[in-house]
Amino acid sequence: MIVETKLIGRRTPFERRPIDLPDGPHTLRGLLTHLVAHEVAAYRERQDRVGVLRVLTERELQDAAQTGRVSVAPQERGGDVDLHAATRTALTAFGDGLYYVFLDERQVTDLDAPVPVRPDSTLLIVRLTALAGG
Repeated sequence: MIVETKLIGRRTPFERRPIDLPDGPHTLRGLLTHLVAHEVAAYRERQDRVGVLRVLTERELQDAAQTGRVSVAPQERGGDVDLHAATRTALTAFGDGLYYVFLDERQVTDLDAPVPVRPDSTLLIVRLTALAGG
């Protein structure tokens, strides 16, 4: 499955990357839980590389030039993330309407309804931002 993320109100392009699908039938709750676990694992992996000299590849430099931001690994280790708390936060934020989810261009509004996901499906997460003074 391809996951795209977009923050409304920013000019930055979509972030787009492939994520392996879990086995079995799917619900939005299950997909978001899987995605949070994937992101927490990636965060922990990045934290393991803190302080290690990192050389950017030509491709990474080109990608950074596209976004206008070149970044290397952080110099200080961040705190650990509680997977269950992060999952709870993501699900609560969805329920509070802080972001919308679209699966293959169709909005998904029910966390527990079955969703038809294919290996080539695109899951788009659109995070909303509050208006100034609102």
